[in-house]
Amino acid sequence: MTAWKHLSLTVLLCLLGLPSALLAEPASLPGVPASPPAVSAQSAYPIREAALGPAMPRSPGHLSALPFFRPDPDSGLDRSKEDSRELDKDDEEITVMEETVVEGMFEDPFATESEPVRDPWEPFNSRTFALNYNLDRYMLKPAARVYSGLVPSDVQNSLGNAFDNLGFASRFLNSVFQGKFGRAGIEMQRFLLNSTLGVGGLFDVATHMFGIEVPPAEDTGQTLASYGIDSGPYLVLPFFYQPMTVRDAVGYAGDIFMNPVNYFIPFIPNLGLNATDLFNNRASNLETFQGLEESTIDLYGAVRSGYMDRRAQEIQE
Repeated sequence: MTAWKHLSLTVLLCLLGLPSALLAEPASLPGVPASPPAVSAQSAYPIREAALGPAMPRSPGHLSALPFFRPDPDSGLDRSKEDSRELDKDDEEITVMEETVVEGMFEDPFATESEPVRDPWEPFNSRTFALNYNLDRYMLKPAARVYSGLVPSDVQNSLGNAFDNLGFASRFLNSVFQGKFGRAGIEMQRFLLNSTLGVGGLFDVATHMFGIEVPPAEDTGQTLASYGIDSGPYLVLPFFYQPMTVRDAVGYAGDIFMNPVNYFIPFIPNLGLNATDLFNNRASNLETFQGLEESTIDLYGAVRSGYMDRRAQEIQE
């Protein structure tokens, strides 16, 4: 019985070692020099690379390419040993990006550390994004083209200045809430100058006559972020022009409450005012969005990553 156990153990060890023997590199024959191992770089996105081909752009900030290994010919070191050392060193510097979905958590490799992309509601968000995109494509965009043909560009710019001037209160208060008093002072100066000399904000005299440039805009979402409020999951709401996070959705409601125009103008005229602002903004960005649509395969992912990156920069400013 003991001999049978020894025989069984021997057979089992042989079977376990068989796959390793099959996968191992063949041994060199006596007298034949062994060929050096081939070095290859495997893409972090093989499926995406195959689909897009060489046209896919690569960002040097996110992707690392294997350098050319050119040892100094004058050095006395053995070439194969030097290559091996450089390979080991560069292998440690190569950044490997992964895109995984674990328990509803989407990790975007292009997201920043301060604003990671969390998209547990992606099925709902993607369908809502498709709805908003089709509404923009078949309704808002054609209407914006007609609007752009009827309204001269100078008038569009003046209307844009006026709408920007009406949003002064939210930007001013959020600058104060974040302790950016210098920025709040600039907002106040610009509002007073443009509201008086600029005929209700139609003309940006603060910039062109006094050299007071437009500061980065502050909103309630950024204020909540400055107080350590987490961004929450990514969110796309029906009929909303831009995506947001849960924190930015709460901040959007806060911006509405901070705008005194909503308290002094009746609902119907205010609705028409907002619609005009929407058409004017869309008409001013016809070519920009057209280029994005034509050059992007995954439009949902591009908009999501772009929005999160932009919000992270705005919060850090």
